[in-house]
Amino acid sequence: MKNVILYIRVSTDEQADKGFSLRDQEQKLLNYCKLNNLNVLELFKEDYSAKTFNRPEFKRLSKYCKKNRKIIDELLFIKWDRFSRNTMQSYNIIDSFRDLGIVVNAIEQPLDLSIPEQGLMLAVYLSMPEVENQRRSLNVKAGMRRAFKEGRYVVTPPKGYSMGGDNNKKPILIPNPDAVFIQEAFEIIAKGIYNQKEVLTKLTKKGFKSSSSAFARILRNSLYYGDILIPAYKDEKEIVVKGVHEPLITKQLFNKVQKVINGGKKQQRTTHKKVNEKFPLKDFVLCPKCGNPLLASASKGRTKYYAYYHCTSPCGTRYKSEDVELWFGNFLGGISLKPNIQKLLLAMIKERFMSQTSHDRLGPKHYEAITKIEDKLIKLQDIYIDGGIDKSDYATAKERYGNILAELKEKETKQKQLSVILDTYKKGFKKLNGIDTQFFESNIENKRKLLGSIFPKKFQFEKNKVRTADINPLLLKIASVNRGLQRNKKRDKSKKPDLSQLVLKVGIEL
Repeated sequence: MKNVILYIRVSTDEQADKGFSLRDQEQKLLNYCKLNNLNVLELFKEDYSAKTFNRPEFKRLSKYCKKNRKIIDELLFIKWDRFSRNTMQSYNIIDSFRDLGIVVNAIEQPLDLSIPEQGLMLAVYLSMPEVENQRRSLNVKAGMRRAFKEGRYVVTPPKGYSMGGDNNKKPILIPNPDAVFIQEAFEIIAKGIYNQKEVLTKLTKKGFKSSSSAFARILRNSLYYGDILIPAYKDEKEIVVKGVHEPLITKQLFNKVQKVINGGKKQQRTTHKKVNEKFPLKDFVLCPKCGNPLLASASKGRTKYYAYYHCTSPCGTRYKSEDVELWFGNFLGGISLKPNIQKLLLAMIKERFMSQTSHDRLGPKHYEAITKIEDKLIKLQDIYIDGGIDKSDYATAKERYGNILAELKEKETKQKQLSVILDTYKKGFKKLNGIDTQFFESNIENKRKLLGSIFPKKFQFEKNKVRTADINPLLLKIASVNRGLQRNKKRDKSKKPDLSQLVLKVGIEL
């Protein structure tokens, strides 16, 4: 009989979701163990986000495993998104459990991680929740930018303001008791007699609380005279809009303070040296001996210049730039996501989403329910206008029907997100097709952006190849599957191999 430990996790925003409650997860896991004759040693319950592994209960679980590694066979949980929503960290944690001799697995999404191709499926399971989080984050950012453009400051209020609501219950900044200190600060600084430290000392004695650095930022904040600065984002340029909140000072006073602070002198800007286009890998390749980033330069020979990536002495590490580009090009070719693998991954992701949202699938009855609730709201309004019910009963009934309607429409929104997320994956996969060609045809800025996304911790060369220990694990799995497909292609003499044949050969199950 195998000994197992169980891990159950739910975050605060998932408490009400169907199938995610702690009790539901516990019951499913215990039933599974009973059915498969598994002995449960310990059960760990957690109410925490899965964005990182810095979770109290998971830390306790890790300590328990290290202490009892000889008697534990497996760590089990319901689904991979209960384990983590961070792809990069997940692989490191799984490896650490493997070193302890403990198998990590999800009972509803079981994988044999000893098979390399199964690792690709693991990457899909782990990356999908991460993509959902990123999509949710983008939606929040979009909503915040809309609010900013309407003149509403919707993030943490600066000193002197509190967050309130207007007549339409929309967020708006409202001056608080600190507003008086802010106004006085600008007025004193504008006289040009006292410096910032002296003014802050005066205000502190009156009860104002602020650090020197925070006070300096206050004096530079245009929000206090009514303007909201909206930073540039993607194709949108930086703009300034007039806020709907009450300003604490005038723009004239603000400008006067800026002149006093700047001392009437123009600020000098530091110009940064551009990266040489001949050496796109500079600062990304590490010396295998000392671990420092390699330098790049050209030395003159008898007839021409020769370019090298090199380290300072006494290391003596030196690579010809053409060799480096050849090795790196071979690596990029290995992680290029072929069209047939793109189709396969999209099919797996779509099936995963469909299975996750099967209980939320919308049918004719759903839309009929929406129509009925909307009709009831209209009739309720007519009855109220005709005097059939009083204002209090009308408000109660309207709120009840409104909540039901909002819940029904929220399900529609979730269904629409499927196409958005699939489109995000499709675009991402497309960018990985022919990534080697894309790299060498891009300008220096895009080359370095691409390098940063692949190698967050830089890289080294090992036996004339890119050492892949620190790159994105999903790219490693793509390279592994590409090699498997290439081997099968050499063995397969059939003229028309289709996708399903290739899938079966590399051992990936849908």
